Amino acid sequence: MSFAHKIKRGIGEILRYFPAKVSVKTPVLYGEMLKGRTALITGGTGGIGLEISRAFLRNGADIIITGRNEARIQERCKALQDEFPSSNIYGGVLDNCNIDGMDSQLSDIFSKTEKKIDILVNNAGVLSKNDFGSATEDDYDKVMDTDLKGAYFITQIVAEYMKKNKVQGNILNISSSSSIRPATSSYHLAKWGIRGLTKGLAKELIPFGIVVNGLAPGPTATSMLTADNNINRPSAPNGRFSTPEEIANLAVVLVSDISKTVVGDTIFASGGCGLLTYDDWN
Repeated sequence: MSFAHKIKRGIGEILRYFPAKVSVKTPVLYGEMLKGRTALITGGTGGIGLEISRAFLRNGADIIITGRNEARIQERCKALQDEFPSSNIYGGVLDNCNIDGMDSQLSDIFSKTEKKIDILVNNAGVLSKNDFGSATEDDYDKVMDTDLKGAYFITQIVAEYMKKNKVQGNILNISSSSSIRPATSSYHLAKWGIRGLTKGLAKELIPFGIVVNGLAPGPTATSMLTADNNINRPSAPNGRFSTPEEIANLAVVLVSDISKTVVGDTIFASGGCGLLTYDDWN
């Protein structure tokens, strides 16, 4: 490692303990890229899911957002309707962990709009509380059921709905840069599974005109990771967290006609975290 690199690394280590707040002005896509489309966004009441909802609305789509809490869903729908008064915005209860009730919940969601749903965004997910060595079975099951098992069965139902209605659309799985890291937690394992599922579903569904891809954010400035809107992150090569708006921009592109030939791929938006190698720590 060069002397200059060592100095830079040392400064970065110091800044870990005295982080300065930074802000980033993120351009947003605003137009008609998704005009006439209808999107179902799971976990759309907060974080990345909520920002994807806004991005889709900015680009002409109708949306249905889901969550587990009816009151929270309605609160978010009202706020979005106030922000986008001319858009069609719906909400529905969908619990990723309730496989037995999933058919009924999705049937209710399908009935909310006269238009056919032609975009599914599998975004709902939770983080593991404990890593390997202190993990509990309950924590493991909650993460795997929400992030992987639930997404699998939701996609199975929605894909059949699309095929039955001859819908040629898109399925976008929100993965994570954790899907290429050594897996020591249920979250890592679930995201490894999502990356593999994305490839398998893409191969299975492309003959029906259904395009499946993945979007894998790195550390992103949502309430799950940062409580004070500080996006400073010296350990990342680009020095900061990604913003939800940056991830949402990519989601718009990946479900639009621009990306028709992107099939079965996972796009990583990690701020360069995938570039870190052994020599960076020595």
